Amino acid sequence: QKIFFGDLIARYTVRNVNAMRLLIKKLAESVKQPSSYTRLTHIISTTGTKVGTQTIIDYLNYAEECWLTFSISNYATKFVEKESNKKYYFIDNGLLNLFLFDPETSLLENMVAIQLRKKYKKQVYFYNQNVEIDFYIPEEALGIQVSYSLHDPETEKREINAFLKISGLLNLDRMIIITKDEKRSIPIAENKSIEVIPIWEWLLAIP
Repeated sequence: QKIFFGDLIARYTVRNVNAMRLLIKKLAESVKQPSSYTRLTHIISTTGTKVGTQTIIDYLNYAEECWLTFSISNYATKFVEKESNKKYYFIDNGLLNLFLFDPETSLLENMVAIQLRKKYKKQVYFYNQNVEIDFYIPEEALGIQVSYSLHDPETEKREINAFLKISGLLNLDRMIIITKDEKRSIPIAENKSIEVIPIWEWLLAIP
C-alpha cells in the first residue's frame, strides 16, 4: 500500500488509480510471459477501465522508476519489438507473492531474474523466436531455463528440446535448468551437457 499509493499514485499524480492497480495485478499474473503495450492496454480496457497505450507505457515506466518492477527484452527481435514487448518481473518476491494464488513457479523464475539483474545489470535478455529460452546472457554465452520440477517426462523433454533448438542459433558455452531441488547432468552432445541445478545451490554460487 505504501509503494502503491505513496511511490506510485501520489508521486506521479496518477489519475486512473484503477488502471494502475489492474496493470500491476496483470504484470504479476504474467511474470513469466512477454507482455506487449497493446496487449496490456487491451486487457485493462476490457475490464471497463478506459486507458490508452501511452498511459500504459507511462505507468510501466513509473513502476520501474519506483523499484516495483523491472523488465528484460527479447534478444531475438528488432529494436521496436525489444522496446514494446518485454517480460516484467518484480523487484521483490514478497511483493509478487501478494498477487499470486499458485505462486511456486512464478516466484522461482522471479527469484532467478532478480539475481541475474543484480549480477549482469541490463545485459540480461530472454530469447523467443521459434524457440524460447527464459534467460540469455550474451557476454557469458549462458542460457538458463527455469522449471519448478523435471519429474514429468514431458516437461523434461520440452526443456531439453528448447536447448537443442537454441544450440543451432546461439553458441552457448553453458546451459542450465534451475529447479526447486533437483540436481543432475543431461548429456546432449559430445562434450556438451545441460546442468540441472537446485535454486539454493545456484544462488550460493553467484558472486
